[in-house]
Amino acid sequence: LELIHLDIKTAFLYGELEEEIWVQQPPGYADGQPGLACKLVKSLYGLKQAPRVWYSRLKEELELYGFKASDADPSLFTLHTKQGKIYLLVYVDDILIAGQDPQLVESVKNNLLTTFQGRNLGPVSSFLGMRVTRDRNQNFLKLDQETMIKNIIYDFNMENAKTRDAPLSLSIKLTELGEDLDTEKYPYATLIGKLMFLSVTTRPDISYSVGALSRYMSRPKTTHWDVAKVVVRYLAATADKGLTYRGSNTTPEGFCDSDYAGDGDTRRSTTGYVFIMNNGAVSWCSKRQSTVAASTTEAEYMAAAAAIKEGLWIQKLMHSLDIPTASAITIKCDNQGAIKLLKNPIYSARSKHIDVIYHFAREHVLRGHVKIDYVATNKMTADVLTKALPPQMHKQCTTSMGIM
Repeated sequence: LELIHLDIKTAFLYGELEEEIWVQQPPGYADGQPGLACKLVKSLYGLKQAPRVWYSRLKEELELYGFKASDADPSLFTLHTKQGKIYLLVYVDDILIAGQDPQLVESVKNNLLTTFQGRNLGPVSSFLGMRVTRDRNQNFLKLDQETMIKNIIYDFNMENAKTRDAPLSLSIKLTELGEDLDTEKYPYATLIGKLMFLSVTTRPDISYSVGALSRYMSRPKTTHWDVAKVVVRYLAATADKGLTYRGSNTTPEGFCDSDYAGDGDTRRSTTGYVFIMNNGAVSWCSKRQSTVAASTTEAEYMAAAAAIKEGLWIQKLMHSLDIPTASAITIKCDNQGAIKLLKNPIYSARSKHIDVIYHFAREHVLRGHVKIDYVATNKMTADVLTKALPPQMHKQCTTSMGIM
């Protein structure tokens, strides 16, 4: 597909307000008698309504061209014409236009830049801090954030630090005990925030480590700061790595896993899942479960339920994109007990206490919307999202996710 990047200038100023809002006159621009206020006709930056009214204005304009907002993601717009399909993705004032026909893409781009002032940034090379590398002849695309990683290393004076081959050591057990960290001297929250952005965009390999460290944002300890620096050392060794996509296999495949009672403070388990398309991860999660699981089967069952939710959404999104897919999305699990519980509508003394909200997963399996398969633990790609792994296993999992 052609892939063009646009940047709309002062996007929020295009939205017209429905509410009646009055503001004080800005200092230095007072007009008339003292005490007079200004009635806003259009939105301003800083208003709560500004993002909504800008979206409404843009949607209204796109619908005039024939675009339709996706039910799966309101920021995705699709258009089907005789010349081909065209997709438009919006993130505030950044817009990506993808289409098969160069003339159609050019027409949509010109229409938007005629209505809204903006810049044509040409074929996308960077989007939301992600560097985009494409080789259309070899059907290859890579997303990475090498520049941001190098900035983090520089900001925290770690240019000469020793690198690591894994983001978290097996010997480290994070707890809320220990010596309090001086957060004025060591900006723990700032570092975790930067790492979290990386973990949800192009580096799922640090998702578990960052998720575990983020649990101590309110009262971090010195040990937490040391572990956070280990994650930076790992990133220093793998700064040029990113998510790679290649080939033509657009069938999504999911993996779900759980680390039973892995949180030393609450004894809650960690849910991990990842969905892979075109040999690269397109969606992933590493999150502590909201309740304590009474068994490994229950923890895996809850992880599967979370993966099934995401899998159903991915199917809905693919339908919006008109990408052919199987009627049932495949999710692989390495726990036979959880698989049996999902496939067989029976209750036992060990399973009847599981909360009702997780049983919707079984319902979708029985209806054939989701297919649950077994995979050996040593081939469980989502393992890296639930616990610290030895370097070799960590590399195996991240390579399976397309991080190269």
